Amino acid sequence: MLSRIRLIMWDTFLDVARHKMLMIHVVFVCISLGLFNLFGHFSTTPSLEYRMIQDVGLSVISLFGFLIALFIGSTTLRDEIQRKTIYAIFTLPMGRWELYTGKFLGTLLAAVFNVFIMLGILTSLLYIKFGVVWAGFQWVGLFMLLEFAIMTGMVLLFSLSDSLIVCFSLSIFCILLGNMAEHVQHLVYEANIPLLSYVTDVAYWIIPNFGYFNIKYKILKDLTISPSFALWAIGYAGCYLFFLLVAGSWALQKKDL
Repeated sequence: MLSRIRLIMWDTFLDVARHKMLMIHVVFVCISLGLFNLFGHFSTTPSLEYRMIQDVGLSVISLFGFLIALFIGSTTLRDEIQRKTIYAIFTLPMGRWELYTGKFLGTLLAAVFNVFIMLGILTSLLYIKFGVVWAGFQWVGLFMLLEFAIMTGMVLLFSLSDSLIVCFSLSIFCILLGNMAEHVQHLVYEANIPLLSYVTDVAYWIIPNFGYFNIKYKILKDLTISPSFALWAIGYAGCYLFFLLVAGSWALQKKDL
C-alpha cells in the first residue's frame, strides 16, 4: 500500500517538475532582480532598502504561491481524468483512495518545493547584495509552506468537480474568504444579525483561516515567533490537510468514472 502511494506521489511530483516549474522560477528571478535595482533608487539607507525588498519580495512569493496552488491543484488529477489514463490506473490492484492520497501528497510536495525555491532565491540575493543572513527566514518559510500546502490540497479537492470554472470559482472564493475570515466575522458580529452570525460561525470552522499563517508583518517587525505558536499552526495545518485528504478520497470514490 505505502509503496503504491509513494510511487504515485513521486510520479506526480516529477510530472509537475518537468512541465510546470522552470518558467515560474525564471520569471521570479527576473522580478527579484528588478526589485533589487528598483528599490536602490527610492531607499535612503541600506537597512530601509533591505526591509523594502523583503516586504515586496514576500508579497510576490505569496502571489506566485497562490497561482502555483491554483494551477497545480486544478490540473494534476483533472489531466489524468481527461486523458483517460486514470482508467489504466484503476486496472491495477489499487484503491481509489490510494490514488488520491498519492496525487495529494505529490501536489503538496510540488507546491512546497516551488515556494521553498522562491524563498531560497530571495534569501540568496539578499545575502549576495547585503551580506546579511535573513533573521527569521525559517519561520517565514514554515508558515508559507503550511499555507500553500492547504491551498493546494483544497484546489485538488475542488478539481474533482465536472467544471474547471467551478473549481476555480470555489478555490478563489475559499482562499479569499480564508484570508479575510477574522475581518468578516468581526463585521458580522457588529451587524448583530443572529442568522448571519450563525452562518458565519459555521463557515469559519469549515473554511481554513489563512490569517493564522500570515506572519509576514510580525516577523519583519519582531524577527521571532514563539515555538508554541508554531506548533499550534503545524497542528492546525495537519488536521486540515487530513480533512481535505479524507474528503477528496471519499469524493473520488463516489465519482462516476
